[in-house]
Order: sequence, then C-alpha cells, then structure tokens
Amino acid sequence: MKNKLQFVQSHLLMQRNTNYSRIFASVWLFLSMVVFLSGCTKDVKDDPSATSSLSASAISETLPSNLAETVPLNPIVEVTFKSATTPAQVAATTITLMQGSNAVAGSVSASGTRVIFTPQVDLMAETTYTATVKTSSHDGSSNHESEHSWRFKTGSHHSDNSGSVVSTLPLNSAKAVTITVQPTVTFRSSLTSAMISSIIFKLKQGKTDVAGTVSFSDKVAIFKPTANLSANTEYTGTVSFGKAKDDDDDDNKTSALCSFSFTTAGGVVADVLAPTILSVLPINNTTAVAVSTKPSVTFSEAMNASTITATTFMLKQGATSIAGAVTYSGTTATFTPTSALVAGALYTGTITTGAKDLAGNAIAANYNWSFTTASVAADVTAPTVLSVLPVNNATAVAVGTKPSATFSEAMNASTITAATFMLKQGATSIAGTVAYSGTTATFTPTSALVAGALYTGTITTGAKDLAGNAIAVNYNWSFTTASVAADVTAPTVISVLPVNNATAVAVGTKPSVTFSEAMNASTITATTFTLKQGATTIPGTVTYSGTTATFTPAVALSGMMPYTATITTGAKDLAGNALAANYTWNFTTVAVVVACGSGTQLFSTNIMPIVSAKCMPCHGASGASAGISLTNYSQVKAIGNRLDNPGMYSKMGVDACSIAIIKAWIAQGSLNN
Repeated sequence: MKNKLQFVQSHLLMQRNTNYSRIFASVWLFLSMVVFLSGCTKDVKDDPSATSSLSASAISETLPSNLAETVPLNPIVEVTFKSATTPAQVAATTITLMQGSNAVAGSVSASGTRVIFTPQVDLMAETTYTATVKTSSHDGSSNHESEHSWRFKTGSHHSDNSGSVVSTLPLNSAKAVTITVQPTVTFRSSLTSAMISSIIFKLKQGKTDVAGTVSFSDKVAIFKPTANLSANTEYTGTVSFGKAKDDDDDDNKTSALCSFSFTTAGGVVADVLAPTILSVLPINNTTAVAVSTKPSVTFSEAMNASTITATTFMLKQGATSIAGAVTYSGTTATFTPTSALVAGALYTGTITTGAKDLAGNAIAANYNWSFTTASVAADVTAPTVLSVLPVNNATAVAVGTKPSATFSEAMNASTITAATFMLKQGATSIAGTVAYSGTTATFTPTSALVAGALYTGTITTGAKDLAGNAIAVNYNWSFTTASVAADVTAPTVISVLPVNNATAVAVGTKPSVTFSEAMNASTITATTFTLKQGATTIPGTVTYSGTTATFTPAVALSGMMPYTATITTGAKDLAGNALAANYTWNFTTVAVVVACGSGTQLFSTNIMPIVSAKCMPCHGASGASAGISLTNYSQVKAIGNRLDNPGMYSKMGVDACSIAIIKAWIAQGSLNN
C-alpha cells in the first residue's frame, strides 16, 4: 500500500499543471481515507494467484495478510467475509493450513462474518505456509465450491498476540501535528498482560529514540514523550513484538506490527478545531454482535474526560435507555452495560455535542451509529488452555514463580480452585492459593519452590466455562526451577534513625532501621521492634517497606528524655535467617520550649521533664528521699500542691519559667495529659 501511495504522490506532482489535477487530488484524498480507516496492519497485499469468484466477491480481508513475514509462531489464521455473505455461506466455510505437502492440525470456528483456523501447536520458525479457505453454496439444482489461497512466512519469535493494529494517531504522513502530541495506537482486540509485556512502542526522530513512557488501556497503547517534540520535525512511530531491534543489526529480528510517520507544526497554536469520531465498535450496522459487547468510540484527539459521561455517551434499544457506566482512556470512551444486552435486538449508540476536547471544542453534531446483537445459540464448545507460564519444559525458572494458565474463554471462577489447578513436585502436592481474573488463573505457592526441582502443573476437567462446559481432558505441563544456593546468611542492621546516642531529637520522631537485605514482613512487628523510655514500653505501630522498618509512636515522645530502641532476633529474612543478636540503640529527645505558664500544661512534655531534672536526683526510684519517689504521674499527683515548694525551688535551682509551668499545671487540675 505504501508503494501505491508513493506512486499517486509522484503522479500528482507530474500532472500538477494539467486539467486533471483535481481528479488526482480527489483520488489522493480517497486513498488517504482508506489508509486511515484500514490502519497499519490492514495493508492486505493482493494475491496474484487468487482468481476464484470467492476472492473477488466475498472476502474482505485475510490475516495474516498475503506474503506477510515475521508472523508469530502461534497465529490465528482468519478470513473476514464481506457483509453481503450469508450466515449459511460462513457456516459452510472451512480453512486448511499446509506446510509444503504437510497439513497442519487445528480447529475451525466461525463468528459473524469471520472464519478462524487455530493451529493445535506452534508453527515452525522462519517457514512458509499456505492457507486455503473453501466455501460452498447451493443454487437449487447443484452445489458449487470455490476457494482462495494465500501464503505467509513465520518469524523466529513467539508471541501471544492474536490481534492487529487498526488505527494510529497521528495518522501516517500527518502534517502540522502539535508538538504536545502523545502518539496513540489502537489494536483490534483487548491487550492481555502477556501481549503488553512483549509490545515495543518506540518514537524516533531520525535514528534517535525519543525519551518517554508507554501506557496501556484495554485496546490502546499511548507513547507519552518526556518533553514536547521539536517543531517542524518528522517523527516515526513503530510498534512491534519481541526484543527491540537495533537499527544497525539486521540479525536482531522483531515482529513488526506497524510503522507510521508524522511532521510537527511550527510550534503550539490555539486549538479551534472541533473533535471528530474516528471509529466506533461495533462498527455501524454490524450484525451478530455479542450480547456482552462494550460499545466504544475513538475520538480524533484527546478529550476532556469530565465531558465524557453517561449523559454524553448513551446507548438505547429503540426509545429505551440502557443503564451502564462510561469510562475514558487515551482517546477512547467505552460504555459498559450494567447487564448483558438482549439477543437479536437493534441498538443505537450516541455521542452528543456535550463531548468536548481539552480546548473546549465540542463535536459539531450528535454522532449516532447502530448495531444488532446476535441470536445467541447454546454454548456447547469446550474451553481450552491457550497458554501457560512458565512455558512447558522451561528450565532455570525462579523459585518465587507463580504458575498461571490462560483459557480460550471466560471461565466460571467458582470452578477455578486449588482442586482444579494443582502444582506438584513428583507425587507431592504443593500448598498454595488460586486466583482467577479475566481468562487467567494463577497459582501462588505458600512458600518458595525448591531450587533445581521438576514441577508439574495440572488443570483438571473440573474447570468449566460460564456455560458449564468443562475442558476436554486434564491439561499438564512441567518446568524446572533454577539451581539456587541456599541462603544461610543472617541479615544485619546497616543503619538506624535517629543515629545511636543522638541528642536533641524531635519529640515527633519515628525511629527506623534499615536491614542488609529484604526481610519477611510478617516478622517485623511491634514485638520485634520496640521502643522504651527507661523500663516503660512506648506504644506504637510498626510498618515495613523495601528493607526499612519504621516505628510510629502512638503519642509524641517526652522532651529531654532518653529512649532505647531494639530489634530482636525474631526479625528474619525471606529465607528464615534471624538476626544474630538483638540490636539496640539510644537517643535523647530535645527540651520542649513552652511559653512560661501560658496555655494548657501537659504532664508528659512540660511537667515530667522538670521533675526528672530537678526532683528525681533526690526523689528517684533509687533515692526516695523523705520516703518520696517521683518517677511517674501517680507519685507526682500523690504529693499534690506540695510540688509547688519554694524552698525546693531555691535549693534545686528551679528557674522562674519552670515555676510558672508547675503553678499553671496545678491550677489546671494536675491532669495526666
């Protein structure tokens, strides 16, 4: 298609002074619209060998496209018929796949106007395959059979992708693009976690990578440059699967999905253009749409999310509004019905002029499109296991791995349990928990696996889809963990805050300790991390993050007081190794400055520091002069107003400010505050 577009451009230039320039300009505009509507991967190459009536009249698209290269080893071979094709013709269609003279085993299914061939096992790398679609029709007197074939070649990679790119923003060859653009790619299908992990989305200026981050949401990938792009500059975006390709390394291959280029404008200009609707799903007038569909609309630019609501994005069946929730991400808004749609019914989606872009421009007029749901037949197809992690026969697998299995369809979550998803080492069952999300089940072992050991995962026939169909047979796969030397090294404390013997520490401090390695968080508690003032334990909570544990006192510490923090040998690392010995450190809080006698006087921060410094030298626990000990609130309260003792003030050198504080505290009721 790129060659075709280049030809048209050249032809237009040669003919610009002729009377036919307007005609060719119209052709150029038409072809540009085709590029936009078809996206990057719908560039279906013509098959010169396809001369049958089936190819010419009925087929809209084949995937992989004819003569495609670097196709994933686990592709879904697909034919999409034109809407004029009848359901009976689709149902009578089959697809075969050949590698030379050898037939590839697989299954055929039909959905709407699509017929899909799914290979039973991965294809061979860097190998040419021929796919053939056959269909038959009956004219009343005889049966007629026609067929169409096309070829593709696999790459050296493996990918879980079964979708394709349907559109990009900016469009390929777009001009005067704003320098604040965030290039966006929309895929045909929702992205799984496995697909996301293998997608490479790059933006280059010449051969220089543009710094930025990539985010994903449902079917959309967005490249967000770290800074604005340069004005009047050409950029190229690429989307691929597999490891990134070095521009100078022809042997380092990747599975290219899409490449598009655009040129920025000469700086930021005021946005006065109304946004438009680029595409909708289901597409307008589509039939046989799944009753579980979530209609979506993609705009020509980023929109003000606050204007994309259930008021501006509506779905109706006739005059009846459908209840649902509207979400917005990237440039796509999605309507999620509260319950499944009705089978065999006509629905209309509407985007109103209340939908506005970031500059406040509204769409020019309400946008409406319609689709009809399928007449749902009973689901009698057994689900299958599409993929597993670790892959079958994998070696050097991390001992902390969480095996997972992805199914061919949504499953009944109540049937995905530790009874239907099991992990064994030999004949020994591994304890763990099973979680299910989307179409993926994950087994989380209770403890790390054994190093250098062979494990077998099993999905039993107890696993069923939403219609109650069980998988046909138990599914088993195996993997071997890496040979990891046992961790027998005790963790250590590498730093503490406040540092040991620190003085003038703020009364609001939160003591913390950093370990030499990651610890078992369940062993870092208020039992193994304690704080004391003398023999009194300070109440508080303990949190753990990274390699650091933090003690947060329940109340502020007292001023001018010594404190001792301790980490006990109950603290252990992930391998179960404990500290070699209790670790202890000390610090002293700062003297609390209070306006002399003004405001509420607190026993813990105002009175006790004075008593400790001026009274306890004679009336402490070990020196209870005259039978009086003043080490805590009860003892101080017991002597009552005798704490206000002018004779002792003079003898012990109590300053006027401290005297005022004591008098004010007594006047306020001698509270334990």
